[in-house]
Amino acid sequence: MTTATEEASVPVFEIDQAEEYGRYILSNEREVLFHLRNLQTQNSFVTLYLDDGQHFFLSKLLAVDEEKKRIFLDTPREPEVLNQALQAGKITVSTTVDRVKVQYRLHHIERGTHDGQIAFVANLPNRLLRLQRREFFRVQTPRINPLRCLLAIQKKPPSPEVLDFSLYDLSGGGLCLIGEERHADKFSLGALFADCRLNIPGESVISVNLRIREISKVETANGDHQLRLGCEFVNLPGSRLTLIERYITRLERERKAKETGLY
Repeated sequence: MTTATEEASVPVFEIDQAEEYGRYILSNEREVLFHLRNLQTQNSFVTLYLDDGQHFFLSKLLAVDEEKKRIFLDTPREPEVLNQALQAGKITVSTTVDRVKVQYRLHHIERGTHDGQIAFVANLPNRLLRLQRREFFRVQTPRINPLRCLLAIQKKPPSPEVLDFSLYDLSGGGLCLIGEERHADKFSLGALFADCRLNIPGESVISVNLRIREISKVETANGDHQLRLGCEFVNLPGSRLTLIERYITRLERERKAKETGLY
């Protein structure tokens, strides 16, 4: 099993890739405001990536001030991370709502207050990306006896550390992995993990190349935090894609059977 590699030429954030994702980028102020208010109403967690995305933390959109054209965001608990955010040249805010990725860019944030609490204040973003990948049907994988995927992290001296992640969902284009929050600093956006071992029940263990497209921390029902990695398949052979699609079809068939009481 080979380990993660970096490709500096690979763009990290979809909002920066106008040629490929330009049709998903909104620049009308009313549309931007509408979707920001939706994030605020849903109280959704967002991930703030600082500069090149090597450092990030979890936050929430607290308020949208349409009159003064600014927004308020929750601050991190760690003073060091708070200072890094204030000094960052750019901040990319990313989240997923109802399987739609939302991204926007802040070029400067300041320390302020909202409802008497410390908060980040930033100007209203002038662009917002809403990306829904309709070309791949995505299904949630089983929570009991979840699918597993092994990734190797290179350590020094050169002996790889193998991490075992469970799957949250799966599609023909990629997958979402769930793991322990303490592993977050071992991943960076755009990193490529080659020869990962994906266990497909009823099929086999297959080798897949995964590129990290999203890193976030999610809160569970009991208040714990988990690491979530959104990954895309890279150079996936047709034979392996067929195995994955066959498994997805089986999952969807079982789900529909349960809904109709036939399973």
